[in-house]
Amino acid sequence: MSAAPAGRVLVIDDDRAFRFAIRKALRRMGYEVREAADGDEALAELKAPEPPEAALLDLRMKGMDGLEVLRRRGAAPTRIIVLTGHGTVQAAVEAMQLGAFSFLEKPVDAEELEPLLAQAVEESQLVRDATGRDVPPLVGESAAIEQVRTFIRTVGPTPATVMILGETGTGKEVVAHNLHAASPRRDGPFVAMNAACVPRDLFESELFGHKRGAFTGATDDRKGLFREADGGTLFIDELAELPLESQAKLLRALEERKVRPVGEGREHEVDVRVLAATNRDLWERVSAGQFREDLYFRLQVFPIVLPPLRDRKEDLVPLAHHLLARLGAAGTTLADSAVRAFQAYDWPGNVRELLNVLRRAALFAEGRIIDGDLARRMIAASVFGHAGKTSDRHAGMSERPSAPPIPTTASLAEVERLHIERVLASHDGNITRAASALGIDRRTLQRKLRSYGIEGES
Repeated sequence: MSAAPAGRVLVIDDDRAFRFAIRKALRRMGYEVREAADGDEALAELKAPEPPEAALLDLRMKGMDGLEVLRRRGAAPTRIIVLTGHGTVQAAVEAMQLGAFSFLEKPVDAEELEPLLAQAVEESQLVRDATGRDVPPLVGESAAIEQVRTFIRTVGPTPATVMILGETGTGKEVVAHNLHAASPRRDGPFVAMNAACVPRDLFESELFGHKRGAFTGATDDRKGLFREADGGTLFIDELAELPLESQAKLLRALEERKVRPVGEGREHEVDVRVLAATNRDLWERVSAGQFREDLYFRLQVFPIVLPPLRDRKEDLVPLAHHLLARLGAAGTTLADSAVRAFQAYDWPGNVRELLNVLRRAALFAEGRIIDGDLARRMIAASVFGHAGKTSDRHAGMSERPSAPPIPTTASLAEVERLHIERVLASHDGNITRAASALGIDRRTLQRKLRSYGIEGES
């Protein structure tokens, strides 16, 4: 009797030869493999009643590209690893901001893919096995987080609309969950929508529903998120991405507590509390004519600003312990040198970036200890850091003069080549020591050196 598969993996790529090769590799690893040759096939798999635990998604495909698949996948629980042979740093950052689990450069190195994929499948299965509705905790000991907790205790029990403001990755949805849990609606549904992930022509259908046949592709009636959230809370993330015409209908739904599905003549009453979030300056968008002033004031009854991680460094250690436990690596510890490396970095991607750095660090940690060298290597490999500025303290992480900044238009291959060259130079061309510093084995580094035409000493 054959063993049960390690998990289900969806390969999304328009290159048939690549799908064939990666399918063979994944089956050798013990996975059940499904394939999607384009974005439409991928969305059908991701939105199926039993979606795969993990997916490998090529960012560059004909028709609907990988970023659009990420935007349209909705609430699919699948952990998605993005692949690119041509992508820029900015594309990788956008993929991570849209919720990608991690990213890898083509050609895919099986030794890098196997542990990352195992982690993705395990995390997905942990989430699916959880019983009940767990409220994600607000982790931290800073005064800023205490103020957020006080706000939730005060405003949560009210029916008021709340606007949650903060940079990408600061935990706006976590705050929304906690506001819902602190309200009389806690036993009702919590429904979330990321406006950045909804195609412009489908906003009204997503929010208010539609009748079968209302437009091409409307094969069934749909209630819409407002009616799904009836008696509970509707959380609209990336609110600034709503088109103006949808903003007007959202304002009407908030004021009259009624919605009309697309293609239907009658309205439906709804009892929904709306929480909204954005990482943009909404008043600036009002001034530019991109956001309705009346909706702005309707939503600004109780605003709360979440501080970026660089402004609450005292929360880094408890956050790291919490995230390692969430990753299934609760026994992994941070050495003092790793804590110092984390403290020296500005975390432009905030808690989301910390999660991704820890995810990779946990894979390479020897003896289940993340030390300073490993922490610095994982930070240096973070796409968030390459895409944004860090403080002068970041330059102090190394005693060597800081290298020239890498342009955001650089491809991921160029970023990797430059990083390998710098690490190799810092170890006087010694391949063994450079491989150890990079967190990969010597053979993998030799293969990369050959592909980039870089010479090193054996």
